[in-house]
Amino acid sequence: MKNHLRSLLLAFGFSFVASSFTSSVEGREWTSTDGKKMKAIFLGIEGEKYKFKLANGQEALVAPDRFIKADQEAAKRFALIGDDSYTAASARQIDGLLAKQLKANGFSSFNEPLPDDLFVRRVYLDIAGRIPTREEFLEFAESGREDKRQALIDDLLLSPGYASNLFNYFADMYRLHASDFNNGVRMDPYMQWWRDQLKSNRPYDEVVVDMITAEGNVGQNPAAGFILRDTGMEFDAFSNFGQVMLGIDISCAQCHDHPFDEWTQGDFYQMAAFFGNTQRSIRRYGGGMMSGSVTMMPNAPEDWQQQFQEWAYSEKGVAPPPDNTGNRFRFFVSALGWNVTDNETLETVLPHDFIGSGGKPNEVANPRTLIGAAAKKGGKTRREAVAEWLTAPENPRFALVIANRMWERAFGRALVGPVSDFSDGMIAKASQPEVLKFVTREMQRVDYDLREFMRILYNTRAYQSLATNEEPDWADAYYFQGPVLRRMRAEQAWDSMMVLANGAEIDDKTGADGSMYKKILNIDFNTASNEEVWEHYEAWQRNYGNRVATAVVSNETGDWTPSYVTDSQLRASELQQPAPAASMLDTFGQSDRRITDEHNYDGSVPQVFALMNGTVTRQLTGSSSKVVDDLEDLDGPDDKVRGVFFTMLNRFPSDDELKLGMDMIEDYGDEGISDLAWALMNSPEFLYVQ
Repeated sequence: MKNHLRSLLLAFGFSFVASSFTSSVEGREWTSTDGKKMKAIFLGIEGEKYKFKLANGQEALVAPDRFIKADQEAAKRFALIGDDSYTAASARQIDGLLAKQLKANGFSSFNEPLPDDLFVRRVYLDIAGRIPTREEFLEFAESGREDKRQALIDDLLLSPGYASNLFNYFADMYRLHASDFNNGVRMDPYMQWWRDQLKSNRPYDEVVVDMITAEGNVGQNPAAGFILRDTGMEFDAFSNFGQVMLGIDISCAQCHDHPFDEWTQGDFYQMAAFFGNTQRSIRRYGGGMMSGSVTMMPNAPEDWQQQFQEWAYSEKGVAPPPDNTGNRFRFFVSALGWNVTDNETLETVLPHDFIGSGGKPNEVANPRTLIGAAAKKGGKTRREAVAEWLTAPENPRFALVIANRMWERAFGRALVGPVSDFSDGMIAKASQPEVLKFVTREMQRVDYDLREFMRILYNTRAYQSLATNEEPDWADAYYFQGPVLRRMRAEQAWDSMMVLANGAEIDDKTGADGSMYKKILNIDFNTASNEEVWEHYEAWQRNYGNRVATAVVSNETGDWTPSYVTDSQLRASELQQPAPAASMLDTFGQSDRRITDEHNYDGSVPQVFALMNGTVTRQLTGSSSKVVDDLEDLDGPDDKVRGVFFTMLNRFPSDDELKLGMDMIEDYGDEGISDLAWALMNSPEFLYVQ
């Protein structure tokens, strides 16, 4: 047997490297140019050869030209995203667990398999956040590759659209808002930081730890935007922390013991106390439920703020308070002081009218975790201790929460919900409890690699099933025989229209990145001279308010001369966060980012008007639109009708639809094409993820 295996491997041109291999996953099947087959896990490219791990525990190197073309293409893809052997095995395990529970509850199997045309549209919308172009649709439809679905999923997960689409989800979850802050303080660098984390596929647990433990202002450390988001509303910030990271809504326990759950008022303040000595600004604390003295200009020498202000008054002619001519200057200093630090003099104090269990009025609240083991301080700050406790392997709740949220993104419904508030009892009563346990373990196994986790879900038979048309009530069990039919998010609708107007290159266009504002606030208080800080203030003056939101500083020049982003034909993730009121994104339900997960899917009359008569619709379906122009090279009215369907709905027309479309073109020419495109865009089919 060993000699036979070695002969087979030599036929592939392998050289050998000793290794151990203990997993039961054997790997995918690879085929040599002379037809020999072998199972192995792809490890990467070493020099000019592919490196594999074999089922017998050895590692092997082989030249690429020993493989058939399809396997060479797979290897190039795996070099970027990783081998899919574990992905496929995990997807099969999920399907097996789902199917078992489906059959136990009277279902014969999953919904019917998704045909190719619905599949390609669904994965583009779910992964890249937009519909495919006509060319992208046809490339997939005309491909004869057996692994074309797996390949498309991988390609989309590696595309810029993946990070753009995922940003929109986290923007709702974490209430990412660039401008809703005092004294003209903006959070644009924090928005860009999130984009960068998702583009680099940073593990989610590392992102969360960075946000919880960040120090400085958003110029010095953009991750500080998470803590700064609710400056002055510290207990609201803690409530949000509980919802998005623990799946627990404990907000009502701020005023009294929870009437329907186990949480007491004391629990709320003791857990909030992990952030109790976190100072968020130079504003004075005290008088409420936070007591202690403020640090003037956090993360700076003790007298930095006073000496810089006095220097500006004497050397630069800035009028000191109360003269209003110094407002811009004071706002600048205040913006520098929106600056996270750990201030040991600050404490969380129970309110004077405390009426719940677990404490007494005006008592200092000591930090204590809500669930699981205690957080271990051991020389760490409170925030470092709670971040370590939160993401520790011994605390599966954190993995469960994000796995459950990612499942909801793929299937339109969570395994247990609502995602921001569920109890242990609700977990036990979940319709698919074994699947919930499994995906929680998988999130930990993939080390919070959200791209790999979503790759698993998209490769399941359950996901690649026809959608269930009737959305089940939360009071009813749903066993996931397929995803739930859902309407596009506002951002998906916008991005789909942008790709119709601009083509696939829309994915590579970027908007304002907060770089000017980041540079203005990024001051080392310990080393910068007063003149250097003044240079930052002058840049603040030239770009005050909303103007700085569109300013982009070139990394190449490094000077203070920015360019300004004026292009509005961008993906939603690259536009103002959130979109302005009454904009198309707002009209279609984008969250105003004041409450967690507040995206709205309800239909409305303004939405109908926007689709029927809006400026974007006129641009897309007018006689000079890109949709019409792209069809000019097609031969005959039948090809043009198919082209419109490929472009707008990513499917072939029925015989009746084809005849109707041809009649429209025959009677009205290019205007008939425009009318057909308009009709398809205004059909329910356009707005739904099937």
